[in-house]
Amino acid sequence: MIQTILVLFVFIVGILFKSSFFLGKIGEAKVSALLSFLPKEYTVFNNVLLYIDGKSSQIDHIVVSAYGIFVIETKNYKGWIFGSDTSRQWTQNIYGEKHSFYNPVLQNQGHIFALKKLLNLPADFFISVIAFSSKATLKGYFGENVMYISEVNGFIKSYTDKILTNADVLCVIEQISENNLSSSENQTQHIQEIEQNREYRTHRIECGICPRCGAKLVVRNGRYGQFMGCSNYPKCRFTQKIDTFL
Repeated sequence: MIQTILVLFVFIVGILFKSSFFLGKIGEAKVSALLSFLPKEYTVFNNVLLYIDGKSSQIDHIVVSAYGIFVIETKNYKGWIFGSDTSRQWTQNIYGEKHSFYNPVLQNQGHIFALKKLLNLPADFFISVIAFSSKATLKGYFGENVMYISEVNGFIKSYTDKILTNADVLCVIEQISENNLSSSENQTQHIQEIEQNREYRTHRIECGICPRCGAKLVVRNGRYGQFMGCSNYPKCRFTQKIDTFL
């Protein structure tokens, strides 16, 4: 009986350690610990959930200072990471097995847009930071805002020109604190909204409709074979692998 329980426990732990959600939380915990070593002039918010204009936005970390507002997206990935700061999709390659994921630079731009709307501050007051695990190897041009977790504090402290007054900083801290809805209940709602959006997107694709602009999807020939593409190209560059329809 005890042996069976131990086997079951190991099995469950193994599944957890392989889940993207669990790995993501580990990465966020690493960055949270690192940010705690910043000087007292920096105020750190971890796991922030905002609800603005009917849309929720979950932000891994926000660092508020007189030198700017640093918005941090953590990616606890391993393997080779290919992409560029402008491409919609990046690729993770682990021993030849490839996985695509949404460009975190664009993802963080959405977070900054939500914060900009909340705080009513110019875009240049916000600094985007994408932090990858040391287990990842970055391949390609990502820009200076994409780095390893160990480089985050040094990058933040490299900004030395004050652009916010002490009063501005206090106001920002107060607004984020008041609007942060981070709780287990709100997090569940946020995850449900994401899942609903995924279901809607999948349904549109299955019906041959571009989920981005609503135009018809058509079969196109590419370098690596056939794929589904938006008929509204080049205005809309949405693509989808054929095998997702099979």
